[in-house]
Amino acid sequence: MKSRALASVATDPGTTGAQPVGWRPFLEHSFFRYGLAVLSVVAALGIKLTLQKFNVGYPLSSSFLAAIAISFWYGGTGPGLVSVVLSFVAFGYFVLPYEVAYRMVLPDGSTKPVYLSASWRSHLPYFIYFAVVALLMSWFSSSRRRAERLLSQARGELELKVEERTTELRQVNEELRAEIAERKRAEEALRASEQVARGQVEALAQSLDVLATAPAPEKFIGQMLSTIGRLLNAQSVSLWLFDNSTDSLILRSSTSDGGKLAAPDPEHPFIKDPLFWKENAVVQELLFTAAPVVCDDVETDPRVNGDWGEHLKRNGTKRFLAVPLLVGGQVRGFVGIRHVDRASYRPEEIELTQALAHQAMLAIQLNLFAEQSQQAAVLEERNRMARDMHDTLAQGFTGVIIQLEAAEDATSCGQQTEADKHLHRAAALARQSLSEARRSVHALRPDALERDNFWDALKGIIKDTTAGTALHTTFELHGKLPELPRIWQENLLHIGQEALTNALKYAHAQNFRTRLTCNGKGVRLELRDDGAGFDLKDGHDGLGLTGMRERVEQMSGDLEITSERGKGTKIVVALPLNQESMS
Repeated sequence: MKSRALASVATDPGTTGAQPVGWRPFLEHSFFRYGLAVLSVVAALGIKLTLQKFNVGYPLSSSFLAAIAISFWYGGTGPGLVSVVLSFVAFGYFVLPYEVAYRMVLPDGSTKPVYLSASWRSHLPYFIYFAVVALLMSWFSSSRRRAERLLSQARGELELKVEERTTELRQVNEELRAEIAERKRAEEALRASEQVARGQVEALAQSLDVLATAPAPEKFIGQMLSTIGRLLNAQSVSLWLFDNSTDSLILRSSTSDGGKLAAPDPEHPFIKDPLFWKENAVVQELLFTAAPVVCDDVETDPRVNGDWGEHLKRNGTKRFLAVPLLVGGQVRGFVGIRHVDRASYRPEEIELTQALAHQAMLAIQLNLFAEQSQQAAVLEERNRMARDMHDTLAQGFTGVIIQLEAAEDATSCGQQTEADKHLHRAAALARQSLSEARRSVHALRPDALERDNFWDALKGIIKDTTAGTALHTTFELHGKLPELPRIWQENLLHIGQEALTNALKYAHAQNFRTRLTCNGKGVRLELRDDGAGFDLKDGHDGLGLTGMRERVEQMSGDLEITSERGKGTKIVVALPLNQESMS
């Protein structure tokens, strides 16, 4: 701002560099400049007349030349020319008529002044001289003012450039300082990140060793807590989890000095009262912020009070750190680290503790998922065995019962030969069912599939089961049967058996039709009977229909069941043939 002001002063023709900046508006005013010219001429006239009154010899134009010089110097060209004109007028009207030419001596001895005649012509040389001198003074003053203006302008431009350069250097200096500070922060952050990375790598390596040698979850969690305690040189490290079912806080594991697993302290307020956490300010802050909570001084921290504060002080705890355990953004627990005496927690230490706590929570979640997976596997195996037992024993015994009933009817009619045939078929079905039961227990494929493909096996079972009964069966195969996965063949065979059993046992059908359609897009198995049927809205899905649905879902197919009372039942299984389904 200062340089810009100087530059504006230097470029102004009405000011000089020697004048104070505060006087500049007044000195630049036209009233002052032209008034200065008038006053200068008036002063010169007064001096001239005063000296002339006392008969003092004085050059003709000295005072007026001085007035003109002052006007040009301080007022500029305009006021200077005005002073020239006024000087000519004043000289002509106030000086020439009273100019003493000589003194005449009177008889009484006195003298009388004789004035010059006010003739301009007679004084023309003086006026020319006066004009030349005035013009020279005007030229000199203008040159001087122009030089001074250029000098001031150059000085202002120089100061402006110096100021701009200084500003640029100052900005460069600030940028360099900021860059240096940023590099220092980056170096500190890099060192902190390296420390965190080293800690994580070390902890991960130890975790892998523990998983390889001691896969028990408690040992793994204890190892993680020991690693945290060793890296932070902690007095104790404990892991607390929230139990949503009881809304309580439970101690999962803890370690003491040396990283050894420690037994729960029965005097701890959280153990004495699992609901005490609801009144604890630190736990509430942890839940609210989902971020680490630091206490640098147990004695002065207002959040540490009551029984919990007394418990910490009795154990010599001076400061502690609580790190939340997050699952899906929700706080599921926290890791508490206590210290007897140490410096304040550094950000990289807190970050490292968070990373290790996340690994501990990961181990807990993996263990939980493993337990759930194991339970799901047990349930799946139980359902599989139930389906297999239903599809083998129940259906097999249904065929046995049907053959025995047919033998009983034949015996009552005196047809002993026919009755013997039914008894032989019943015995064969019983032996086949027993074999299927043994294979189901060992999760092997059905015995019929060991000898034939799915279609031939299904036809054989239907024919053996319905032999000698009133149920008429038909079979249709459209297209070439592709090589189906083993699990598909087993599932389709059991679905066919279930449909046949329902038709014999419940529907009391007269006809049972089996149609298999194969093409490049998929396989379609259609099972239809003309029995009693049932109402799908009743929702009476027994174990057989449920097993059908599960088997079709296992093959990623579609199951369609159509049935009405008195109009029979139709079951359609559609399976897509693609690379993913056949793999």
